[in-house]
Order: sequence, then C-alpha cells, then structure tokens
Amino acid sequence: MSSTSTPRPRRGAGLGPGVTGRAFAVVGRAPRSPLPWSQESVDDELQSVLADHQRLVAARWEAAFEDLDEDVLGEVAQEARQDGQDPAGAIDVFVRSLVRQLEDWKQADTAMEGALEKAALGRTLPVWAADALAAEQGRLWGARQALLEAVTRHHHGGPAPW
Repeated sequence: MSSTSTPRPRRGAGLGPGVTGRAFAVVGRAPRSPLPWSQESVDDELQSVLADHQRLVAARWEAAFEDLDEDVLGEVAQEARQDGQDPAGAIDVFVRSLVRQLEDWKQADTAMEGALEKAALGRTLPVWAADALAAEQGRLWGARQALLEAVTRHHHGGPAPW
C-alpha cells in the first residue's frame, strides 16, 4: 500500500483559487482615462490646442480678411467721401488696422506653435498636427497676400496688358 500524503499548501493559496486571479485583473486593468504621458492623451491635448486656436482665428481674423479685395478699400474711400473725410486717410487707417491684425494673428500662431510643442511633451509633432500648423501658417500668409493685392489693385488698378 502506498501512502499518499496531503499536498502542502502553497504560499498565497489561502486566498482561494479565484481571488488571486480577480485581484490581478483589477490591478492589471487599463485605466479608464489615458495616462497624461500616453500618446492618446498627448493627441487629445494637441487637438485641444488646435481647436482653441482655430476658434480664436475664426472669430477675430479670418472674418476680417475673408472677402478683402480692392472693392473693400473702394467702399472705405466712398464712405469717407460721403462723411466729408479724406478718403486716402480713411484707407490708410483701415489698412493699418489690418496690418496690426496680421501681426496679432502672427503672434497667436507663434503662441500656438509653443503650446503644441509643450503639449507634445518633448516628442516630435505627429504628422496631422504638423500639417495643421502648416495650414494655419498658410492661412496667415494668404491673408497677408490678400491685403497686399487689395492695396496694389486699389492704388494701381487691376491687371492690364503691357
């Protein structure tokens, strides 16, 4: 007759067979919100920075440059004439205010670039964020070009054959 001895209890076996697995499942479970340094969290912060900047730009500057052309400057001159003011002076004041708005827009873009770098936590910007930054800089450049073209066409007329 062979005698079998009862197996010795293992360490930690006092928790019962299912308790250990459940405890590990609770500890090993992914957090409900992304960790602050995770790529998902960084992407969310980058998107937030871009959305905030776009709301600012759309509200303040894009509307001012959206339909800017020589006709707008002509309207400013016409209104000044009707009010008995100097049309050239009115256009000068109007254009200077637009130049200041372009400078404010440029400063906001620089601040946005810094905020994106800070939100990236030292990582390189994802392609989509770099593309959004380039697109924003392109909109600023387009607004500047629209102002230059409007002033040129107002003062020198439209394109004519040589």
